[in-house]
Amino acid sequence: MGLTLLAPSLMLNLINTAYYGFGQFLPGLLSIFFFRSIRPAGIAAGLITGDLFAIGMHLAQMNFLNINIGLIALLINFTVAYAISMYLKRKQKSRTSFEEPIAYNSIELEETYPKNSVIVD
Repeated sequence: MGLTLLAPSLMLNLINTAYYGFGQFLPGLLSIFFFRSIRPAGIAAGLITGDLFAIGMHLAQMNFLNINIGLIALLINFTVAYAISMYLKRKQKSRTSFEEPIAYNSIELEETYPKNSVIVD
């Protein structure tokens, strides 16, 4: 009873922050089911960014054109998840593009290393 008198908006704040936090799982779930190119690191980065943005906006009591803070954080979450995933994909592709092939066919091996030659490292 005393807590209700001292902090009447406490329950509303708890419900709002829980809503903002749970809403941030939506881009991760959608990407798992529909967008296979999104990486787990991207999902985690988007989730953390969206949560921090939503909580920061709620605590600062900021408002963008009366749009729900959770929706704005959701868009930021998806944008960060996609950007990080594409960065990691490009980084992996640049690493693997300059590596030598694992298997050679026998014609390439004979041209490079004749049968009577000795290979010294």
